[in-house]
Amino acid sequence: MTEQQLSTEGDSPPSDPRPSRRGRFLTPRTLGIGSALAATAAAVALVFATQTAVQATSSPESPASTPIAADSTDEDAPEKATEVPKPTTVAAAYDGLTGAEVEYVRFLGAQDAAFAAGKDLFGEPGLQFLSTDVADPQAYSDGHRRLLSLYYDYATNELVSMIVNVTNGAIESVDRASGTQPAPTDAETSFAWELLLDDDAAQPVVDEFAALTGGSVLTPASAEVLLTAHSFVTDAGSFGAESCGIDRCVQVLAQVDGGAFLTTSTYVVNLSTRAVLSIS
Repeated sequence: MTEQQLSTEGDSPPSDPRPSRRGRFLTPRTLGIGSALAATAAAVALVFATQTAVQATSSPESPASTPIAADSTDEDAPEKATEVPKPTTVAAAYDGLTGAEVEYVRFLGAQDAAFAAGKDLFGEPGLQFLSTDVADPQAYSDGHRRLLSLYYDYATNELVSMIVNVTNGAIESVDRASGTQPAPTDAETSFAWELLLDDDAAQPVVDEFAALTGGSVLTPASAEVLLTAHSFVTDAGSFGAESCGIDRCVQVLAQVDGGAFLTTSTYVVNLSTRAVLSIS
């Protein structure tokens, strides 16, 4: 992914922005363990789209044919539950997601040894949940209902994919891939924004916000700011963030009062190292 273009009027949004609003001093207790990718062949060779992941949740959203947008907190996330029952009705192979089955497969995924061995966004035990979607039914011939869950392991900088059979409750495969960066979750976006504002290099952004709002102080909790973000992968035309693509990096866009965008495209936040990088 290439960096966003700059203008004197601030940054423009990406082609498919996802809003995010969060409070200050985000912690694992206030953020979720966590957007749309599909399984391919029966051998579970996966093709990952960088910008099309959609975060899953425990409550359904229309249309049901797409992954469910969500925001589970640490306290009530399915991964933290002592037990999540199997859905009373298992959807057909081609049906859209339901909240009950998303909760169920997230709970099942957390029981796998690969989950506990990983590290989340905050360095705590457990993989960082990213998304759940329906696995491609055409890759199988038994008619069973399968979901694909994606996680990020901050301990190894790898994307972890799990195929979970909802019909029989089995985790059928766990695969890892490096150098693959789905779109950031709301939790990752908020944490990147907090790291950016806490860095001295972001003072020009703070000053720009004050000029646009008549002197208001920019904080992670500023209600005037609407956040979107995308994962950042360095390319031949970008300098200053050469590790991004292997490391988990995020570029945040901040819109003030639904109007001007702050000039943030010269910054990339490396979530793997918690470093704010200036790029050119």
